[in-house]
Amino acid sequence: MTEPAFRYARLADVSALTNLIERAYRSPETAGGWDSESHLLTGPRTGATEVGDLIADSDSRFLVAERDRRLLACVLIQKRGSGACAPGYASGQAAYFGMFAVDPDLRGTGLGRRLVAEAETCVRDLWTAPALAMTVISVRAGLIAWYGRRGYALTGARIPFPFDETTGETTREFDLVEMLKVFP
Repeated sequence: MTEPAFRYARLADVSALTNLIERAYRSPETAGGWDSESHLLTGPRTGATEVGDLIADSDSRFLVAERDRRLLACVLIQKRGSGACAPGYASGQAAYFGMFAVDPDLRGTGLGRRLVAEAETCVRDLWTAPALAMTVISVRAGLIAWYGRRGYALTGARIPFPFDETTGETTREFDLVEMLKVFP
């Protein structure tokens, strides 16, 4: 099997990206997994309009892993800063990481780890970012631990979850926590 190639998404990828993100975050096939949020949220994670707008934004990139023209994984990286950063870093200096999705059939293969490492390289190369920040649903302990093993630490910042009429939450007993990795 050939190694996946990494590239930035194009507008032609909108449908495949949207499907990958929905499948990874909220599909019945991922329910019960440590990396799923389908037990918390049943509404759509994103939509074609949002994904297309993010691809068109000059301060955003979807980094994708693909093999034989099939999208296997993706992550959104953005130039903008996070809400709170480690001591010594202004919030505008950290790049942002989100919408990280791996095809459920490929979980546990190391592809996610490789994509995270590639995203870190990209934000340093594109924007000379000294750090990478993300937000994670506070009750997803397994995911927080997974990021922790990759050098991300909780900053102490908590952000209200953006509940709305489409989120389909099963509970509102959570918020978002920020995690940050400062590059050496």
